[in-house]
Amino acid sequence: MPDPILHLSNLDVRYGRTQALSGIGLSLYEGEAVGLLGTNGAGKTTLLNAVSGFLRPSGGTLELFGEPIHQCPPHQIVRRGLLQLSQERDLFGDLTVLDNLRLGSLARAPKTFDRNLERVFHYFPRLKERVAQRASTMSGGEQQMLAIGRALMAEPRIMLFDEPSAGLSPLFVQEIGAMMRALRNDGDVSILLVEQNMLLAAQVIDRFYMLRAGTVVAEGPVSELEQDHEELARRYYL
Repeated sequence: MPDPILHLSNLDVRYGRTQALSGIGLSLYEGEAVGLLGTNGAGKTTLLNAVSGFLRPSGGTLELFGEPIHQCPPHQIVRRGLLQLSQERDLFGDLTVLDNLRLGSLARAPKTFDRNLERVFHYFPRLKERVAQRASTMSGGEQQMLAIGRALMAEPRIMLFDEPSAGLSPLFVQEIGAMMRALRNDGDVSILLVEQNMLLAAQVIDRFYMLRAGTVVAEGPVSELEQDHEELARRYYL
């Protein structure tokens, strides 16, 4: 087996005296998509924020491409090729689609802007039709597409998705899911996906980790999610 490109071992995170994550172990290999599943409050977003450098672990190890990053600030982790897409999307609402995409390329890939722009338009033709539209006037689904597209402009090697389906219509959920599947199949980007929608997750990921109360309670291949989803929810979420 090759070495994982992202590896967590016995990771702990605290909010003051509260233990938010305890003994988390997780690996992500190049070219695969891994799901982080669980109910609200299970610790999924906390884990992403620890990986991205927004939270400082209180114990354990956190390695990116074989190097420790638990002391690195977020901007250094981004420059190493790991980007997180938060639920807030963090777009510049007064700027156009094109300007938001241009900002995405500045940190890591300013010289390949044109090539990456065509790549984004390949995944999201809708954005090409709206290059001059201000981000704040777009629908929620279109803004999610723009947030993903802006991240792709930085040529990430790992993308962390935090509930990309939240608040979206079924049509946009299908489009976002299709894009993540294509991204995984192209093999250029590895994915860590936080998602409560098991049906969507099962269409995208290769493996999963199930979190409950800040610990990993189960893990396995995506085939285990092809069972009755209501039964899975009762088993893992209740």
